Amino acid sequence: MLANFFSSALDQISLLRIADAVDIVIVAVLVYILLKFIRDSHTTRLLKGVILIIVGIQVVYLFNLHVTSYIFSKCAQIGVIALVVIFQPELRRALDQVGKTSISGWFSNDSESDTNVLSMIREVSHAAQAMSNDKTGALIVIEHGSDIDSMISSGIKIDAEVSSELLINIFVHNTPLHDGAVIIRDNRIALATCVLPLSQNPHITSELGTRHRAGIGISEEADVIVVIVSEETGNISIAYKGLLTRGLNEETMKSRLEELLGSYSKKQNPGMFKNIFTRKER
Repeated sequence: MLANFFSSALDQISLLRIADAVDIVIVAVLVYILLKFIRDSHTTRLLKGVILIIVGIQVVYLFNLHVTSYIFSKCAQIGVIALVVIFQPELRRALDQVGKTSISGWFSNDSESDTNVLSMIREVSHAAQAMSNDKTGALIVIEHGSDIDSMISSGIKIDAEVSSELLINIFVHNTPLHDGAVIIRDNRIALATCVLPLSQNPHITSELGTRHRAGIGISEEADVIVVIVSEETGNISIAYKGLLTRGLNEETMKSRLEELLGSYSKKQNPGMFKNIFTRKER
């Protein structure tokens, strides 16, 4: 039985054409991109809901429930449009990233991106320490995969390189841009004076004010890293996935950001195809 199985498998492999191999690679890459998109946009729960709906539709068709199947078919037509609307920011960002990425960047290490990330971490950490020393309140959101345009209100476009001097000047008290959050996107200061959603977690200690609740709130809703400097105490904190790490200084903050952003100083960031086919070291 086992010999027949292997013999049949070898016969099928011998019929494999180069075009079939290319077809398999293309499908594998598309599946990888789809899974990476789902992971980065934190849509796992939504995906489970879609899968349950698809299973429900199949069950309805299996038992010939005509009225229910008619309702499901109409809802499915609307659902496709709804999904496009829901994921519009992520789709726009993904297409923009594809347009900006060269073909060579898919196969090679993006060392320039690594350098930009490390430079951004260094500038943000230095600015946070300086503002901590002066007890200047600050709220800095670093996007880490999610586009949060749909979650924030207001905001003034900046589009500037990240520098500690600029960040410090933005948050100086009584200046036009000091109130609200700064958004760092693609290692650049994208927006300032942004209003963030507040966390509704009832277990947050009452000693934390609006700035900390806003930082925790956006980190609960999106894949972002939030740097918070307290105006009252000067304490530096980092909010990530709804958890707050407090009592940081410039060095510990730099280490924490490197850890959350992929520890670029310890490992390389492989291109897309290398990331698929290269086995990770353990």
